[in-house]
Amino acid sequence: MAMLHLIRNSGFNSNALTQCLDMILPQDSILLIDDGCYNFSHALLLSKLTEQQDITLYFISEHADARAQCPNNKLFIPITLAEVVALLFKHDNSITWS
Repeated sequence: MAMLHLIRNSGFNSNALTQCLDMILPQDSILLIDDGCYNFSHALLLSKLTEQQDITLYFISEHADARAQCPNNKLFIPITLAEVVALLFKHDNSITWS
């Protein structure tokens, strides 16, 4: 069952990212929202994406823009707020890490 993990906080200020990455399975996806967009350069996240290349990672482009964040990695897929609902329905479950 595919899970969508919503990360709302920076891994530099919270352990939510670490907890998420400890629990994520290969078919799961991650959505960076709010301050979660600060995780574009987080070493643990980049390491996990290298290690488990079948994880899909999305971010809300408006949230990243509001925080002057821009991913340098093509693995980060931008979506809009309007696309979040469709993304939720593509997954069996979701969990918010905050």
